Amino acid sequence: AALRARLDAVYGEPHELARVSPAAFPEADLEFYDRARAAFEKKAYRWLADVEDLTLTRIYPQNRTFMRLFVDAGSMIRASVYHLHPRGVVLSMLQLVQLYPRNLRVIELVSEVQGVFLVTSNTHGIDRLEPPPEARIERLPMLTPLDELVQRHESRITELLRSHPERTPVHFETYEDVLGSIGRAHVTMARHRQKVGGLSRDELERLKGRPLSASEEAFLREVQGKPEA
Repeated sequence: AALRARLDAVYGEPHELARVSPAAFPEADLEFYDRARAAFEKKAYRWLADVEDLTLTRIYPQNRTFMRLFVDAGSMIRASVYHLHPRGVVLSMLQLVQLYPRNLRVIELVSEVQGVFLVTSNTHGIDRLEPPPEARIERLPMLTPLDELVQRHESRITELLRSHPERTPVHFETYEDVLGSIGRAHVTMARHRQKVGGLSRDELERLKGRPLSASEEAFLREVQGKPEA
């Protein structure tokens, strides 16, 4: 069905990212992006690029936005921020899980250590799908200050490397290094989504907080591409 086709499009192909100018996004909260850049640079993070995910824009044109990418001074953490006005299909999917955010201002930090993606973000209660086994995601509240997110992620990567000194983190020196890591993370997520059929019953029941209604059962069958029972 239509929704499954969108999920397959999101997770079924490599995403095309392109450098962009913030001026091309009149609805974006540019003050948020600039505050984030100032805060990251104060912590010795380096701005790399402003990029648009052209694949997502083609699938969800009403939700067009851009990401601002950074790397830390030690080249072990890639960070991104973006502002989104959920609309159309994206809004309806959020409403499915009884969430109605008018604006999402997301901050995400990622480290990659031998096939494991360590992720810290401010998406608690928003991004609630089960991550693939290769991802260790900690979701903090949306209003968590950037400094706290950075501190928490840096603590997590320190703990991981202390526990596994034999593991070597991927180093992010260039824009291409970051794009490569984003691509590997996408492949990992795509493989997992394919395995669960787009959306699993456990995920949907956890999102709803109760057993599924008849209409929700039909929705799940549509997402998973299964015929009527």
